[in-house]
Amino acid sequence: MDSKSKLAKNTLIYGVGNLGTKVLAYVMVLVYSYFITPDDLGYYDVVLTTISMLQPLIIFQINDGVFRFLIDAHKENQKTIISNSLKFLCFTTVITEILFVVFCGFYKIDYALWIGLLLISTMFFTLLQDIIRGLGKNKQYAFYGILNSFVMLFAEIIGLVVLRLGVQALVVSKVLAYIVCIICMFAKNPELWQSIKIRFNLQEFKPILKYSAPLVPNTICWWVVNSSDRYIILFFLGTAYNGIYSMSNKFPTILTTITGIFYLAWQESAIKEYNSPKRDKFYSEIFKKYYILLFTLCLCAIPATKLVIELLVSESYKNAWEFTGFLYLGAAFSALCSFLGMGYQISKETHRSIATTILAAVLNIIINVGCIKVIGLQAASLSTFLAYLFLILIRIKHSKRYFELSVKWVEFTALTASVLTCMYLTFISNLYICAVLEVIAIMILFVMNKSLSLSFVKKFKKISK
Repeated sequence: MDSKSKLAKNTLIYGVGNLGTKVLAYVMVLVYSYFITPDDLGYYDVVLTTISMLQPLIIFQINDGVFRFLIDAHKENQKTIISNSLKFLCFTTVITEILFVVFCGFYKIDYALWIGLLLISTMFFTLLQDIIRGLGKNKQYAFYGILNSFVMLFAEIIGLVVLRLGVQALVVSKVLAYIVCIICMFAKNPELWQSIKIRFNLQEFKPILKYSAPLVPNTICWWVVNSSDRYIILFFLGTAYNGIYSMSNKFPTILTTITGIFYLAWQESAIKEYNSPKRDKFYSEIFKKYYILLFTLCLCAIPATKLVIELLVSESYKNAWEFTGFLYLGAAFSALCSFLGMGYQISKETHRSIATTILAAVLNIIINVGCIKVIGLQAASLSTFLAYLFLILIRIKHSKRYFELSVKWVEFTALTASVLTCMYLTFISNLYICAVLEVIAIMILFVMNKSLSLSFVKKFKKISK
């Protein structure tokens, strides 16, 4: 199987495990708007944002290191890698939970017990998923994505609609979904149980730590670019505005899900093709198809989001669509930055990614704080987009150290400009014109991605046989 076919196959496998169930999750966003107030949704969003901030400090990004080293490891070494990583995470998680209990003694935290459990289950689910992927069990990885989504959705429906638990239902649902998946992972994979018996070996774990350590500040800076907006909004505008912004972010998450699926497949293909003589040509072709797909998806998503929010979402969140345009563009540029940043991971020079991400994080905060009193919530989405625009310009230059991309910059710039134009037209248009814009955008999507669509249809037919 050639590199393109392998990439397409893995993308489809990860897509099956994520995309279908994620669509159901986005439907639940509409349910949130009728059962959860903007204030409560704002609080829930801050909880998730805080956990995502703490995650790299607790897990130390060893999940990325474990995946990278498992790919190259011989079978006899895999159990040692798994054992060391699980024991390391147990140690850091226990320390974190002790500190959390002490913190709760001084400050009242709503749903503290469930938030503590969410913190633990998130860390172990993340690590175990990357272990399974590193072992090459991609179909099993996809299954746990499906299982996690269905358990969470079922629990959310019961908690919100039947029991009327409000925002507590969202926290409890996440915990239950993660725990069910973790239990199933251990039941299905005997090597996880067997690895527990192996003693922790610091010398063998050091290479993984050396690889993972630079990813911690890098991941925190990514968090600043993606999520620090919530705290700035909370400080300047309040929790209700944070709830509205959270609703705005739910829709670009659709694009983030698609790019996340591709990234999982691309990560594996990029590593395996790095020493190929046709590497640069392969990378350039994939990059071109990727940015065309991303920008045309943005064209479709921007007017569609206005239509959905105006017609289906509760009155409390009606203006949430106004802030999604720059968030969609930010998600697209974020995905392209991840593509370009693959060179750091392939070469195991992850420390080189830190400086660029720090600069983007600082730029995000400066623009956000400087503009939020003038343009309100729009400052948060604008700062995210500009930070990623800056980051991609820097990383394109840095990527030349690892591979040479042939990019048609006129086409790239024209597509970016078309998305900005679509944002403006959506903003000034009524719903009827938005519907027309949506039809035109869908036509552009299919025309510009015709070859990509046909290749995936062929690959899907082969896999389904």
